[in-house]
Amino acid sequence: MLKLLHTVVRFMFPVPCVSCGYLGEALCSRCRDRLGFYPHVRSLEGLKVGSALYFEEGDLLERLIYPLKYSHQADVVRFLLPPLREALKLLLEPSQVILVPVPLHKKRELERGYNQSELLAEGVGRAIGAPVLSLLRRVRETESQVKVGGRVERLGNLAGAFEVLGRIPAGGQIVLVDDIVTTGSTLLACAEALRAAGAENIVALTLADRNEAPPTPWQRLPQTAAPA
Repeated sequence: MLKLLHTVVRFMFPVPCVSCGYLGEALCSRCRDRLGFYPHVRSLEGLKVGSALYFEEGDLLERLIYPLKYSHQADVVRFLLPPLREALKLLLEPSQVILVPVPLHKKRELERGYNQSELLAEGVGRAIGAPVLSLLRRVRETESQVKVGGRVERLGNLAGAFEVLGRIPAGGQIVLVDDIVTTGSTLLACAEALRAAGAENIVALTLADRNEAPPTPWQRLPQTAAPA
């Protein structure tokens, strides 16, 4: 019933594609086909980070990330979940997983209306039957990492920015979830706070990786029908 209702609403009130403007869905099928998914894992100071694709300035993903983060286009998330789940499989067997979104400062979350990392975590959690726990809180507002210079400056920008809420669940594999990883300073700061509170098994999952893409052609995952 809900699927039928969603179909009727989309037919009567089509939305423009955030990339090309074509009326139909938040991300049209032509633009979805242009996304090059390349699930992979890299290590950041011992923290394993799985990502669904590489980020390049000026590419299609950049046009999706901005409206997702700043223009209240949360519906874009559902098109990005299949490759994100594939990246999680490369990290570990997704059983006894606890998904922990990287938090925004309350002021910034109120401005956006949501936390995009939480949306990604909730989507993956529904798909694999894993809990999403808000174990972290950003206790001070920091300068956007995009505006901060090198790695040392980024780490300093986040020093003491996160604290753990409550107790760390025993026996679970914590998976930090964020949208983009660059130097990894945000993920490392979150992992440090969790370890200080007693967490032992921590990995990270991100939608996109700003690290240099491999020279070989990108792997394209089979296109999966978008959820209704």
